[in-house]
Amino acid sequence: MANKGLAEKALAILQAKSEKALKNAKELVLQEKFRCEKANEALQYYVSTWNDTTRPGVLALAHEAVGGKAEEVVPLQTAMLFIDAAMDIHDDIIDKSTVKGSKETLYGKFGEETALLIGNALLVKGFNHLYNVSEKLSPGKKQLLVDTVKNFLFEVINAHLQEVELRNKKWNTKPKEYLDVLKMKAADIEGHMRIGAIFGGGSTQEIKALTRYGRCLGILLLTRSDFIDLFEQDELTNRVKYECLPLPVLYALKNDMFRNKVYRILSKKEIEENDINELIEIIYRMPEIFIVKRYLKYLEKRALASIISLQIKNKNMENILLLLTRSMLEDL
Repeated sequence: MANKGLAEKALAILQAKSEKALKNAKELVLQEKFRCEKANEALQYYVSTWNDTTRPGVLALAHEAVGGKAEEVVPLQTAMLFIDAAMDIHDDIIDKSTVKGSKETLYGKFGEETALLIGNALLVKGFNHLYNVSEKLSPGKKQLLVDTVKNFLFEVINAHLQEVELRNKKWNTKPKEYLDVLKMKAADIEGHMRIGAIFGGGSTQEIKALTRYGRCLGILLLTRSDFIDLFEQDELTNRVKYECLPLPVLYALKNDMFRNKVYRILSKKEIEENDINELIEIIYRMPEIFIVKRYLKYLEKRALASIISLQIKNKNMENILLLLTRSMLEDL
């Protein structure tokens, strides 16, 4: 890994921390059989494309940061993978996302009804699995865990509801309005890190520190994703048609010098590679980009301070969390 960039190293670590749980989740969900053959085919297709490593990865890192053993957290990771998958499938339906990367989404391949019901099935599977995992905990720890899951999922749902409202404003959305949504969506990463720390037996101070870290990391991750979407033709096109625009584009639309050029690009029937290059050039020339970068540096500083305050005995784990934070700003 010596010659890899920070982001590539971070991704490899998250994949390694998620591997067992993801394999376990795939095996368990394929044991479920529907009477409808199309549903079975859809479930098999989803499993073949299922590669969520960020959320189970950060959950495991938080668990180990407070002294938990890696193998002990796999059942909790597995339960959350089912719930996360359901949320992702439902999100694709709302966003009308038919393609992610180079592959069709479940919604894109099998349609709204099948995707919705497969998402429901995974949600049921997830909460059943979470119940079984939590039953092995002390009453106080169990209550704290399930309350945390409920609270962060509700905050994420609220974020998506606000995002739906912003879509009605189309390109008149203010950057701050959308940034507030990103801050709420960051409850997802925060929540996974919090339950990891709880499950690992962390102290109140450790749980609070990893919760603060998770919120900062979540905002950094979401904002980084917005920058990455600028370079993805299919993703950017879908966001122009059905979703909120990426944060840098919203800032560009508020810039008097570049607004008309950005409108012209976004109004095209098809956004081509040369349009994307022009849009990226505009974004990196506008003064507002420095406002975004300053805010991201502030979040990075807060995240790093949270990790240092933990005084983690396992220095390798501390270095991993520091690397994960710094990787968020690489190449931006």
